[in-house]
Amino acid sequence: MDTFNSSLLREKFTIYDPSYDLMESAPIIALSNRIVVPLVNSKGKEEEIFIVRAQNMHCCVRFAARILQSYRSGGSLLKRGVPFDWEGAWRSIVNDYEYAYNPQRWVAIYHAGHIIYESGKRNPFVDVIEKCDFDNEDEYDLSVPMAEEAFKRTGKVVKIDYSSNVALSVHHEDDKVRCGVILRGPRRTTTFGFTALPIEGGEELNIARCLTACAAFLEGIQLAYMLGMGLEKVKLGMIARFSPEEKQMKEAEMRLTRLSNEIEALERAFDIRYRSDKPNFHEIMSEAEEIAAKLFAPKDDEA
Repeated sequence: MDTFNSSLLREKFTIYDPSYDLMESAPIIALSNRIVVPLVNSKGKEEEIFIVRAQNMHCCVRFAARILQSYRSGGSLLKRGVPFDWEGAWRSIVNDYEYAYNPQRWVAIYHAGHIIYESGKRNPFVDVIEKCDFDNEDEYDLSVPMAEEAFKRTGKVVKIDYSSNVALSVHHEDDKVRCGVILRGPRRTTTFGFTALPIEGGEELNIARCLTACAAFLEGIQLAYMLGMGLEKVKLGMIARFSPEEKQMKEAEMRLTRLSNEIEALERAFDIRYRSDKPNFHEIMSEAEEIAAKLFAPKDDEA
């Protein structure tokens, strides 16, 4: 039986010394996106489990998809004669737009509490959390208090506040994939989802491809919002013609078109049934423009 169940978490860890006033001593803040990737064979046995952390949601999900795709085609990633190419997988995920306009990008892959691949600069605190999670036998909720205790043993008393929210949930069993995506639009937060089913006479249902489409939605929503804000700035003269900002907007538009094509390719390959309305990138852009118009409108005393 082919199965996969996981969720993408957006996380924030705030680490501070409780003996100091927060106004006098700035806390350390560690931000991360995290998804667990269990690799389960056809007999229902879990062979390996990886944790993917990344600076943004879509890269996190795309790396999870690469891991699943490779496992489905070649089995265990760690026991192969020819090792899995982690660096090559990361390079294939970082598209031209990401490479040009997101220098803060990073990714880290963990197995059994240890880092097995990393790229870019992350807050090392997330490594502590992964070690605690594994030592707790994957009882993730206990990782924060365990990390506090680990600091205490070194003579450093800290308090760790943790907050998280689910950005994506994925469930795959045999011939059905269900995905739920949290849409954080410019005016409201809503949830939409889709179910993917194989088409009679078509290709086999592909969980990695469904995950990649989820990443396209997550990235596209962010880009559409940014583009809508930017278009209003152009109207107001806040972004000059031929400026680097205008160039970025044009490349973001091209990137958004490619993401739409990825989603449409999934819709052609499988029977995709949306729960609630499918996100419309152009509508998100329009909403963002309206918000920007109000945000940047001159105040009465500036008119």
